[in-house]
Amino acid sequence: MSAPTLYELAPSDSDIYRAQILELTEKNPYAASVHVYDENEYRQMRLLVTDDGKAGVALKDDEIVSAFAHKDCAHPKSVQSMLCQATALGGRRLDCFDTVLPKLYAQAGFVPVARLKWNDDYAPDGWDYDTFREYNNGRPDVVFMAYDPDHVGGTYTRGAGENIDDYDDGITRARQYRPR
Repeated sequence: MSAPTLYELAPSDSDIYRAQILELTEKNPYAASVHVYDENEYRQMRLLVTDDGKAGVALKDDEIVSAFAHKDCAHPKSVQSMLCQATALGGRRLDCFDTVLPKLYAQAGFVPVARLKWNDDYAPDGWDYDTFREYNNGRPDVVFMAYDPDHVGGTYTRGAGENIDDYDDGITRARQYRPR
């Protein structure tokens, strides 16, 4: 595992952060699972990147969003370190599709608190059902996860988390989660 120092971009450099994520979406067939915000939205977030700018994570208040790492990043396998740094800065929740991401996040101490069934009406731009076929036939649930420091190094069980019917309910449950 790599543990690079992360550098915070100034709000005026939000276009740089967004450009790196957009570049990744052009190269990675699974990139549709990461939401790309517009530049003005990124300007309101804390944007953290590695020294080469090829990996990063963003904080939107207490939510960790838009984590990315290019294959040619100088810091391979840095996701756990980036998540650790994001939680140290107040990141307490995130949501993701039930693909490989919940497993990565569980290792960083995130626990599934809720899940929302896939809805074709909300499929991200560029979503390819065949590419994601192994995940519920290309229709993975959205998993809402909350940080629990006692679960760092944890594992994820596919299907974990209480089924809910509303995205905002998932956000609320992740915000209200308290480690035991």
